[in-house]
Amino acid sequence: MHPISGRVLSGGDQCKEREMERGSNARSLKALAIATTLAATLVSPAADAAVTALAPQSVVAGKTIGEWTAAWWQWAFSLGTTNNPFTNGSQAAADNGQAGPVYFLAGTAGGTVTRSFNVPADKYLLMPMVNAECSDLERNGNNDADLRACVSGLIDLVDGLTANGIVFSGSADDYRESSPGTFSFTAVPGNAFGIGPGTASMAVADGYYMMLAPVGFGGPQTIEYGGKVSAFQFETLVTLTLNGVPEPGSLILAAAGVLGLTAMRRRRA
Repeated sequence: MHPISGRVLSGGDQCKEREMERGSNARSLKALAIATTLAATLVSPAADAAVTALAPQSVVAGKTIGEWTAAWWQWAFSLGTTNNPFTNGSQAAADNGQAGPVYFLAGTAGGTVTRSFNVPADKYLLMPMVNAECSDLERNGNNDADLRACVSGLIDLVDGLTANGIVFSGSADDYRESSPGTFSFTAVPGNAFGIGPGTASMAVADGYYMMLAPVGFGGPQTIEYGGKVSAFQFETLVTLTLNGVPEPGSLILAAAGVLGLTAMRRRRA
């Protein structure tokens, strides 16, 4: 037996002490491994990585892309004049209202823009090329059939799509997605689409979207997306330069790994 921390340990106590030390060391090493991996990815951008689109009608986090398009419109109408990503290309605007496993990219309400901002490295990106919705708030109809006829009639007129800098299969025309059933949304004052404030109890969305796989750490990478409807002389085009960055939680893990290493070194000193 030998004295440790002012008391004498029995043989059983010594075993427990060694087991506790091994467990603590293992946790520190695990945290260190996470930190090392994160640090390596942060300083070594994935230069060969491509922005890749999932197949049409894919399921992400339990929802079809069509269901995510309904969520996209709910997000879009919830944003007012302050930091609106449809009219403002800042990082604060891009992050406005974002939550969950899918990060929504904004298009424009018409026109050509260039933007640059960071996106979460581990989240899917929903990218609209050209899209539309019809709702009872806008007096487009008051049942699923009428609203669907309204919005599909608009999207049927699309005669140009742009999806550059993205790896996808087939043609961009294959990526048409519509919301299943109807959904509701609340349009706030100052939304980018000029819709008067109010709540739509029934809406249907249709359009061309790509669900992009998480881009991972690194960048910059540039993509172009948009579309046109010549019958309305409408065109939208976004040139976006993006960088994949870690979520705040990942940075906390990295810090925990460094702290774990420091504590382990102190115990061995």
